[in-house]
This record gives sequence, C-alpha cells and structure tokens, in this order.
Amino acid sequence: MKWKQMLIPALAATVFLGGCSMKIPMGEEEVTPTGEETAAEGVTQAIQARDSYYQMVIPFKPAAARGLAQRQVSSSLELEEVELGLMRHSTGAFDPEKYAYQEGQLLTSEDVSRLLGRKDKTSEGLVPLNPAYANGTAEVAEDQFVEENKKSPLYLASLVEQNYMTKTDSGYQLGGVSFALILNQEYVFQAPNFGPTYTEKLDEKKVIAEGERMANELVAQLRKREDFKDLDINVALYMKAPQGSPTPGNYIKSAFVGSANEVAANDWTAIDETYYYFPSATATTEVRDDAQKFSLFSDRIADVFPDFSGMIGKGFYQNGELSRIEIDIPIQFYSRAELVGFTQHVVGLLENRWEYNRNVPVRINVTSLGGQQEVTIVFEEGMDSPRVYF
Repeated sequence: MKWKQMLIPALAATVFLGGCSMKIPMGEEEVTPTGEETAAEGVTQAIQARDSYYQMVIPFKPAAARGLAQRQVSSSLELEEVELGLMRHSTGAFDPEKYAYQEGQLLTSEDVSRLLGRKDKTSEGLVPLNPAYANGTAEVAEDQFVEENKKSPLYLASLVEQNYMTKTDSGYQLGGVSFALILNQEYVFQAPNFGPTYTEKLDEKKVIAEGERMANELVAQLRKREDFKDLDINVALYMKAPQGSPTPGNYIKSAFVGSANEVAANDWTAIDETYYYFPSATATTEVRDDAQKFSLFSDRIADVFPDFSGMIGKGFYQNGELSRIEIDIPIQFYSRAELVGFTQHVVGLLENRWEYNRNVPVRINVTSLGGQQEVTIVFEEGMDSPRVYF
C-alpha cells in the first residue's frame, strides 16, 4: 500500500491518505521479510504500542478448537475482549520479552465441548465442569426441563486457550498456557421443541465461586495429561456481558498456578476492569464527570456542524480510572471538502478543548450513515498532535 502525507497547517495534524484505516495500536512497525524466509519458524516483528503485545509464532497455526468460542460468544466485540484481555492478563505470568504467542493447540473442539457440558456418571477422560442437574446426571425429563434448568444453570459458557512459546536452538517450544473461563451472568436457554426462551439472572457471588471451583477442577484434570504435566498454567475468569449489551464483559480474577496441581485460594488476584457506554444512564450515574465531558465534546461538534446527529463512545476503566476511550461518529458528508473540514474541527477540539486527561488515549472513528469508514483520528500519550487516517 502506498501512503501519501500532507499537513493541515492550522492544526499541525499528520494525515495519511490510503485505501484503508489502521485498526491496530499506533506505532512504528518493522518490515517483515518476504520470500522463502517467512516459511521458516519464527515470530512476527514487534510493534511499539501502548500495551504490551506478544510477538506471534509463524507460520500461523489455527487453534485446535478454532471457531468454538465464536459460536458461544454472542458478539465479535465480546470475543475481542476475551482474547486480547487474556493476553493482557498473561503478561504477568509470561513476560512478552521472553515468550511469543500461539493459538491454543492442546485442547480440541471435542475436549472443550466436553468440559463445557454438565457433570455426568462418566469418569473416563475429561470430566465436564458445569454442575449436573439435581438428579446428579446431565439429562432431565422433557416436562421438567425448564424447572430443572432454572434450578441448575450453566455457569461456564466457553473456554479459551492461549499458548506461550519460548525460543530454543531448534525453534519454539511450549512454555506455558493461559485459559479464560467465560462465565454467564445470565443464563439463557430454550424450552424443548422450539419452546419459549428463558433468561435467568445469576447471583454474581455464586457465579464467581463456581468459576473458581471450575478453574481448580480444570487444572487438576489437565495435570493428569502428559501434554500438561510440566507446563506453567495461568487462569482467568471473564464475566460475559448480558445479551444485547453495547459493551463487552470484563475480567474479574486471575491466578498464576505455575506448575502446581491446583489453584490455591491465595493464588487469585482481583481484576478491576469495566466498560461504560456513552451516553447511557449507567455512565451518567457511575462515572458522571466523564459522561458530562463526553456530552460537552458532542455539543461542541454539533455547534458547528448541523448535520451532526450525535456520537457513541466506549470507555475502558481500570481500577476506577478511565484507561482509554473509543468514539464512533456516524455522519453524512456531501463532499470531500466537508469531510476534511469536519476532521479539522474535531482535531482542533482534541488539541485545544479536550476535557479528558491528555494521558488517556482516544480513537475516533468517523463513518458514513451506511457504516463506511471515512476517517480515523488517534490521539495518544506522547503524540504532539492527533494522527489522522483517511
């Protein structure tokens, strides 16, 4: 792809013109060698980014349980947070300077499906992690299905494995593994014969307790397998968002087990992360100051552009503080000049009238009403001015 660069003098903003907008963290990326060299086992080139990102072992190997999590997680937004969040919470166990990333190769789709099931009378192989029905089995009479599912919900929705590799003289070998246990905060199930769908809100303390139990059982079972015998294991609990939520769920706990055979109570570390959707009643109640700043920014755009009909934002909070924010602005433009003028105004607001802390990274995606990406504006700590990508 060829990139052209121009300068908007009034705003001192660097604008790159090209065929697509970048969706990876901003930074300088080394050129990956081409030709036969890429066929040999190695790792992708590192990029300088706000967060710690692992290099990936290449050639790429799809996960052994590929596609299973996608079918069990309701949105791509949720799946992205599960996968990238697990990487984020693996850095304390597997240093990105020493380990490279590879998709999970140990548990197959059959293994994961088995673990996600209800406990039954079978003792061979992997034992399901979700609780049995009240009768102690994984089956129940059809006329009791709804009542028994309300009594015995499924707590574990999905399971994601990530592998962390170390370099050896002969290539890369498996050095550790991380698991995300994706938990339900509401249990959705359908009655037999295409009957009605039921949604049961689950008690959060009970869900977390079940998550800890299932993580411990998972580690204990895997230690009996030769391929997990000496591996360092890291586990994390992820609370799935309710159906229809505009924001993803969040990680709530993690534990580095190392080479132990179980997860000890003092291994768990609480994680304080959450997403807020702007504008929303929840954000107005729980992060009022940030909600007001968001509304003020929106008003300042509307003051100048009458076709502007509003914007939506997603704020990521860690330990009660805003860590980053992404804003989507759908708007109809009738000329390229109008788009450039709109971009200049938004960049000017970011530089001169941005109410949030300047250390908080912001990404603004401007799209047409049809959803086509028009421009991406990125302003992060260390940047002299926002970067603009048409």
